[in-house]
Amino acid sequence: MLKPKQTTKSLDFKNSFLDMTELIRSVQRAEGNPDCFDTAQGYCDQVNCTWRRYCLEKPQQLLNGGKTHEDE
Repeated sequence: MLKPKQTTKSLDFKNSFLDMTELIRSVQRAEGNPDCFDTAQGYCDQVNCTWRRYCLEKPQQLLNGGKTHEDE
């Protein structure tokens, strides 16, 4: 939170935001799964993991709502 005379320039914004990968790994641990998000290299044996789909998809597919150029 900003103090009365503190400006946004004096804040360290890079360290003010949560790392999404670390957040998802934290959720994986809470769910009782291995905290392995974003470590799969084309294969994942954690078929019941909530995050499996996102971990295996290419980043561009995530940005396009799962659509690829072949789908268009």
